[in-house]
Amino acid sequence: MLAFAALALMGAAVSPSATPAASQQYAKKVTICHFTRSKKNPYRTIRVSRSAVKAHLRHGDAVGTCAKARLPLCHKLKHSHKRVTIRVKGSKKATKHLRHGDKAGKCKVKPKKKGTK
Repeated sequence: MLAFAALALMGAAVSPSATPAASQQYAKKVTICHFTRSKKNPYRTIRVSRSAVKAHLRHGDAVGTCAKARLPLCHKLKHSHKRVTIRVKGSKKATKHLRHGDKAGKCKVKPKKKGTK
C-alpha cells in the first residue's frame, strides 16, 4: 500500500499540467457570441478560427462570451419607421430586444436615389 502511494505521488509530480497544452492547442481560436437564428436560443458562445471571425462579425456575432459581449442590433425607434444600430451588453438583453421586433446585426443603409435631397 505504501509503495502504491509513493508511486502515485511520483506520477503526479512528473506528469505535466493539462492547462498549458490546452492553451497551446487552441492558441489560434477566438471565443465569440454566435447568433444562431433560433427563437428559443438565439445566441451561443463558440470558439472559431481567427480566420473565421471577420465573417461571423458581419452577420451579428460579437467577440467574447455571450454574457459579456456587446451585440449589435438594428433597433426600431418608437413612433417612427426609422431604425438605428445600437449595441447591448449580454445575450439576455439582446434576446429581449429580438422578441420586441429588433433585428440582429447592424442596420443596412439604403442608398439615396439620385435627384432627391
